[in-house]
Amino acid sequence: MDKIDTISMLREATEPGVITRSMLISLAIDQGPKKEGGRLFIEDGIELNNLEEIRIEFLRILNIDHLWFMKNLVKLSLSHNAIQRIENLDELCHLKELNLSFNHIKIMENLNNLHQLEILLLYNNEISIIQNISDLKKLIILNIGKNKIDDWEHVVYLRDFKSLKSLNTCDNPCTKIDGYLDYLFAFIPQLTYCQYKMISENERQSAIDKHYRIISHLIENEEKIQTELKLQQEFENKTLLLFASYVEHLDEDYLFQQMFSSDKAGKTLSTINENTQNAFEEYKKSFVAICHELYELGLRENDRRAEEIKLFEIAVNEGKTNAQNESRRIVNEVLEKRTMIFTNIKNEMEALIEKQEQEIESTIAKTKELFNEFNDLLSKIQNQLMSKEIILHDQMEDINEVFRINITTMVDSFLETAQGHFSLLRNAEKEYNNIIELVLQSLSFEDEAFYLKDLCCDNDTLATILTASHETHLQVIDDREKHMINRLNKWLEEYINRLFADENKRNRQQILEISHFFEFQHQQLNLLSLPQELDLVGINPGDDHTLED
Repeated sequence: MDKIDTISMLREATEPGVITRSMLISLAIDQGPKKEGGRLFIEDGIELNNLEEIRIEFLRILNIDHLWFMKNLVKLSLSHNAIQRIENLDELCHLKELNLSFNHIKIMENLNNLHQLEILLLYNNEISIIQNISDLKKLIILNIGKNKIDDWEHVVYLRDFKSLKSLNTCDNPCTKIDGYLDYLFAFIPQLTYCQYKMISENERQSAIDKHYRIISHLIENEEKIQTELKLQQEFENKTLLLFASYVEHLDEDYLFQQMFSSDKAGKTLSTINENTQNAFEEYKKSFVAICHELYELGLRENDRRAEEIKLFEIAVNEGKTNAQNESRRIVNEVLEKRTMIFTNIKNEMEALIEKQEQEIESTIAKTKELFNEFNDLLSKIQNQLMSKEIILHDQMEDINEVFRINITTMVDSFLETAQGHFSLLRNAEKEYNNIIELVLQSLSFEDEAFYLKDLCCDNDTLATILTASHETHLQVIDDREKHMINRLNKWLEEYINRLFADENKRNRQQILEISHFFEFQHQQLNLLSLPQELDLVGINPGDDHTLED
């Protein structure tokens, strides 16, 4: 059946606008390998999720659907249909080429998940804006010709596509405006081809000269943006590192400012006179220094934990790999011996027909011996693999336990040292509070402490305010300490639990794989049976199976 016949049949059998699984299978068969390769392709069954290329063309398709079955598609053509919306392509994460030409698409949408896309063809649609493809960083060829784009805004937009080498915008209203190509050549310097013609160096340089001032200004803005993005990325990376180290907001004066952000009275008292201001500055310096020490400690301990985890994972992976390689070697030996034994069994059983009656008994004995040999081999190897898996599981459990002890000791040591730093912060706060109290008590409410009159009217009230300020500061410190302890202990518990759970899961899966493998080998052995005529001489043929390899 040729392509036109298949398309004609699908047009007749399929409701317009609907992509069905049966349609995809029909097209896959039609577009698959031919001759002997095609026969095997059909006999092996059509696995849509393994196909890398499909063309669904000239079928009056209105909606894109059912393509999630074909997750390994690399090339997809949906041209010459009646598609109105780009949709349901998110699962095609391996797609490199997409052809949606000759449809009725108005909006470029739902394409940003196709991160591997290199070729996008949208020729002859109804698109007015090039948009929503910012994440297609690997795009090399874009054909957006014969659409309804009437302005030049897409030129600057496409400037960011550094891999873009070929662009076709012909037969759009924007191309009719004088100077469009010069603008395009100047602002998208990475282009090699435009409207499928190579851009000459003279054309490019002439265009750049015409728009030199604007390009210089644009480059300056781009560099500024890139610098800002770099700084933002560095800030985000640092934030993530501090969070992973459990010392976020301890590298500067954030915790200090947090204490006074909820204690306006304490802030006011610290600015009464020069003595309180000096005490406040000394306290801030001391407090921030302790925080910085804790911050550096957290980074060092995070590096230690990361190194411990790295060494642990190397040891575990090495053990698993060695065990897997040894098991694979043993299994391969079993399969080789199976081939040899099964061949011998087959030969002996086929020879029974030609042998004399007196020779049959020795042949039967030899056949039984081969059957028993393979049975014994399977039992021996199964026990061997199971024993190896039990030993490996015990070793993994021991390694996990040693790691649990080491990492727990590491975490406990860090938290103990960190708690010492938090104690220093509390002591610094207490010392500062005492200094402020002594300074304020030496002031006269009538003469000097103008601000105190607005805040309180006597020493008792002042003492209450100082106590409240002290408790507020201690609460902030205590909360930050609890936050660190709880987060780190939670991480430790979840990480350790996951290690043991993953190992138990691996062990169960491995045992099941071993059991299934040997069950299958026994089934294969049972399929080998003697002809029923020989049942009289002592061989039970089992079911009416024919002799198979």
